[in-house]
Amino acid sequence: MSESPPDITGPPLGELLRGWRERALLTQEQLAERSGLNVRTVRRLENNEFQPRVTSMLLLAEALALDGAQRALLAAVAHGRPAGRDEPAVTVPRQLPADIAAFVGRERELAALEARHGTYAADVFAIDGMPGAGKTALAVRAAHRLAPRFPDGRLFMDLHGHTEGTAPVEPGEALARMLRALGVPGEHIPGHTDDRAALYRGVLADRRVLVVLDDATDEQQVRPLLPAGPGCRVIVTSRRRLTGLDDTRTLSLDVLPPAQAVALFSRAARVPDTPAVAEIAERCGHLPLALRIAAARLRAHPSWNPAHLLDRLNDDRLAELRAGRHSVAAALDLSYQRLTADQRHAYRLLGSHTPGGFSAADAAVLLETTEPRARRLLDHLLDVHLLQEPAPSRYRFHPLIRAHITTRLTARD
Repeated sequence: MSESPPDITGPPLGELLRGWRERALLTQEQLAERSGLNVRTVRRLENNEFQPRVTSMLLLAEALALDGAQRALLAAVAHGRPAGRDEPAVTVPRQLPADIAAFVGRERELAALEARHGTYAADVFAIDGMPGAGKTALAVRAAHRLAPRFPDGRLFMDLHGHTEGTAPVEPGEALARMLRALGVPGEHIPGHTDDRAALYRGVLADRRVLVVLDDATDEQQVRPLLPAGPGCRVIVTSRRRLTGLDDTRTLSLDVLPPAQAVALFSRAARVPDTPAVAEIAERCGHLPLALRIAAARLRAHPSWNPAHLLDRLNDDRLAELRAGRHSVAAALDLSYQRLTADQRHAYRLLGSHTPGGFSAADAAVLLETTEPRARRLLDHLLDVHLLQEPAPSRYRFHPLIRAHITTRLTARD
């Protein structure tokens, strides 16, 4: 802390703090406890003995429940600027990506994400599903619809849990980036992740902010990024079921119903609904990513028609479902690479020897292992959405995943 008192033209810092503290009916000891500062620090600030850090000002503003104008006044006086200067009290981040125009269905999930719950803590929603199920598109659509209810800001953080060539974002780095977006100067961001998380919770304690955490790896990556205040809402997307997050509402996305899959392809490709389009949707497994890629391929080739695209999908659909940096095979590869050796073996063997549904007992026979161990392997494949469980203890692979397993059997592992 700087030991020289600020040179200000407005009311002294100590006088402001003392007045706000007394208005809140707090003693110096109570203000210290509520803000997390030392009581000696509070006493010296009220005596104008030194200039506080930005972190201390943020904690005091939250503890005193200051409004926007009061926060601006505190920031100006504490730094020796004219108290009447017109400057924003807080930074209001608006980081949401653009909404997707060709969005179809998911009304039940949108209604769940938009519901008001009024709990004592932040509402947290975790959206999980297989690669390409449209988790990010759903989160962004819901966030845009929710935005008016969160006037203090909308944060978006891509955690890169499954991005080719990019390591997952460490929680400490994510916190630093979000704190800067919320107006905390970089030099005032603590070095330790726990301290950053505490400051982050303090900054958001009395604010209404929507936080979207996209493509999370696991619970450990997400937990430090969750606000504590009841005015915030968090939407997390992940390929894993984040069952380890307490008090979290979970939405597991399946592929689209046939009619919605046809509507998504027709809208994205800008073609009418025909029998060939319905067959294309079927060859895409009704998976939103595959449908969007197929539509992009059709738009990129003016000489093609849906029947021509269908012929190509019938030859080698995974090879055809690639457009620019988007690829169904690459998306599945990233999930496959995260499996252990035993899980990869189970994935390949079961996917190539079970043309229909199968049970844990069937899996145990194929894997030459015990049924309890087979169940554990199946549970992990379920958790990362590389396997489906349409009925209790009955399992199956999505058609595109079966196609991916065929490529893994022919490639060097």
